Amino acid sequence: MSELADRADEIRGLAQSCKTINDLAKRLGWSMEVTRHANTVLGLGLADAKLRTGPRTEARSVPKPQKAKPKA
Repeated sequence: MSELADRADEIRGLAQSCKTINDLAKRLGWSMEVTRHANTVLGLGLADAKLRTGPRTEARSVPKPQKAKPKA
């Protein structure tokens, strides 16, 4: 059997405390490719961190810092 099938219960247990597949990859020490495959095969439903979640933010201009005026 594959490692995914052998460790399915352990992986599901770890996935419950993770928000994204990046968190799961760090905990398991796996590459993102393998972790994405595990997410799909085991139906973990973890979000991919490269995908933005939540509302979009608008870009804002930031004023340039002013140089200090020399004292006379």
